[in-house]
Amino acid sequence: MTKLKPKIVRQGFQVYNKLKRALEAEHYREYVAIEVKSGEYFLGKTMDETLDKAEQKYPDAKFFVVRVGELATVNFKHRFSL
Repeated sequence: MTKLKPKIVRQGFQVYNKLKRALEAEHYREYVAIEVKSGEYFLGKTMDETLDKAEQKYPDAKFFVVRVGELATVNFKHRFSL
């Protein structure tokens, strides 16, 4: 797994913090993937669903991903299946 660059984390948290109140009210414990260059975000019930939506529009981007209402972050550029 690739570590997120500190800049992506900072930018992701900046976007998330602007959206936090609305997201937590309507999408608590769902996942949000933020494309930090545009500020566009994608929501889903699972991480896979969320990343599928995000990657359809931005296939080569790295995303800041967080579960709404929780502080842990993850990044998946490449997903693997067995």
